[in-house]
Amino acid sequence: MKRFRFATIHLVMIGLILFGILAICVRLFQTESAILAAIFLALSLLVALLYYQKENYELSELEQIELLNNQTEVGLKHLLEQMPVGVVQFDQETNEVEWFNPYAELIFTSEEGEFEDDVIRRIIGAKREGDATQTFELNGNKYSSYIDSSTGIFYFFDTSMGNRQLGDAALLRPVIGIISIDNYDDVTDDLSDAEISQINSFIANFISNFTKSKNIFYRRVNMDRFYFFTDYAVLSSLIDDKFDVLEAFRKQAKEEHNLPLTLSMGVSYGDDNHQQIGQVALQNLNTALVRGGDQVVICENDEHKKPLYFGGGSVSTVKRTRTRTRAMMTAISDHIKGVDRVFVVGHRNIDMDALGSAVGMQFFASNINEESYVVYNPDEMSPDITRAVQRLQDDAKTKLITIKQALSMLTERSLLIMVDHSKIDLTLSQKLYNKFTDVIVVDHHRRDDNFPENAILTFIESGASSASELVTELIQFQNAKKHLSKIQASVLMAGIMLDTKNFSASVTSRTFDVASYLRAHGSDSIEIQNISQTDFEEYRLVNELILRGRKIYDNIIVASGRDGVNYSKVVASKAADTMLSLAGIEATFVLVQVAPNKVAVSARSRSKINVQRMMEELGGGGHFTLAACQLENMSVSQAEGVLLDVIENDLRENMEAER
Repeated sequence: MKRFRFATIHLVMIGLILFGILAICVRLFQTESAILAAIFLALSLLVALLYYQKENYELSELEQIELLNNQTEVGLKHLLEQMPVGVVQFDQETNEVEWFNPYAELIFTSEEGEFEDDVIRRIIGAKREGDATQTFELNGNKYSSYIDSSTGIFYFFDTSMGNRQLGDAALLRPVIGIISIDNYDDVTDDLSDAEISQINSFIANFISNFTKSKNIFYRRVNMDRFYFFTDYAVLSSLIDDKFDVLEAFRKQAKEEHNLPLTLSMGVSYGDDNHQQIGQVALQNLNTALVRGGDQVVICENDEHKKPLYFGGGSVSTVKRTRTRTRAMMTAISDHIKGVDRVFVVGHRNIDMDALGSAVGMQFFASNINEESYVVYNPDEMSPDITRAVQRLQDDAKTKLITIKQALSMLTERSLLIMVDHSKIDLTLSQKLYNKFTDVIVVDHHRRDDNFPENAILTFIESGASSASELVTELIQFQNAKKHLSKIQASVLMAGIMLDTKNFSASVTSRTFDVASYLRAHGSDSIEIQNISQTDFEEYRLVNELILRGRKIYDNIIVASGRDGVNYSKVVASKAADTMLSLAGIEATFVLVQVAPNKVAVSARSRSKINVQRMMEELGGGGHFTLAACQLENMSVSQAEGVLLDVIENDLRENMEAER
């Protein structure tokens, strides 16, 4: 209930009333004492009224503050309604829109007069899932936006307004980037000083022009490395352009100078702590390099944010040196010396490269620690792997144990070595992996998400043809007294032959050096043929898938197995390899059902189309020319529709398909 307060008019009326009362008392009372008593009572009443007014005034200060707050809230609300900034309040659990100001209503109202809250939910959902892009486009206009997940507020403004000071403070966040010139050492190794000077001049001019066009500050810290500093507004524009600077550099280096040079970048940003932002940028650059180079990796200085990948449009060009291999051999050996047992595992549904590299790594480890084992799953083996494991068991030179045996043998001081894979989701046994605190990774696939956090050492060379090649090089530099047995060398060679398609793809001089070493140590082509031979039923299924293939572009084939019929992943991969050998074909994709509501996709390419990037879109991964993924809760026909959309989007962005 609102308190009564005396106004000026009230005090005047009270004074007149008291004066009238006193005048009446003077007329009525003749004695002096009576008149004094009347005056006393009038003054007492006046004092009482003034005291009441005083108390009432002090109590109303709180009301006055509340009144000011109400007036301020009304003013702020009016400001939100009038200013050209969209404000949307959403439910933090469901992303449902709870309130929006008139400007947001104006922007997100369709021509039919309907408020498009589903568009807002999609934008908010994408940003809360880690989308680093702070802009979005709607009806041909570009808007800068920011989301505060802690309070459930999403706001945006039209970038064409141009007043950055009134804009999003997130656009001012500092950005640190590192640029590396891929293949610089290889290109300049045999050149004269004058030719190297020309190359350095070309690189310096290109980087200078690029940074100048974007108002970026940079410094060259090495012949093949640059650091640059800017803010998120510039980074956002680079993201919108999908870092087309990568293609521009690659094209200019090739056409004007005939140089196989590419750029790799690691970029990070955040609100403060520049030292940590720089460290994350360096980690991102290392990720870009182990993924094959010619790409950009961006990640915010926040461990919960997912990285963004751009580029990767050329075959791996990452530097491989014998010095690095020798250093890795020494580092791995030192770690093996400090453990009691070593367990080597490949990926699930092990193939010949995973088995060969596991056998080679077990041989490498056994030269240092006799308690070294290859772990396999007897329930997930194709016919060729079954034959190879049987021959290894007959040879008795390789210690092979099952997952169950490994779980009973490992200790707190045991070491796990993962070969031919670097994703936890793909490892042979999640239960076995979780038992180890120390892990070493040896792989030739590009590094991806879901990488082991407890990896103490990683030897990832995406420029290598196979994991078997990497492991054989480690064995070469080890110079141990023991030698590979005939079957061990043959399995390693079979692994290389599988991933190189019998030395016809992804082959370098290092591959032939390794093959020569294995041949000198007993690798037998007849033994390899006996292990790798195809069963008639498997051959029939491979040809069935090939006959179901169809061209979706002039240079791409997609083949799908029948719905409700289970195929093995080996059959799918062989079908993809076979179709890739056809004239004019640059990429092949084979989809098969491997279990009820579970579809596997095998993807292959030559050198122009990055199938790894497409498989990553579907939750898988792999190599530039060899990748795969697995889709849950859908039929083959449904999975084919999803795959076709991914292929079309990727090729539209990179313009690599021949229509």
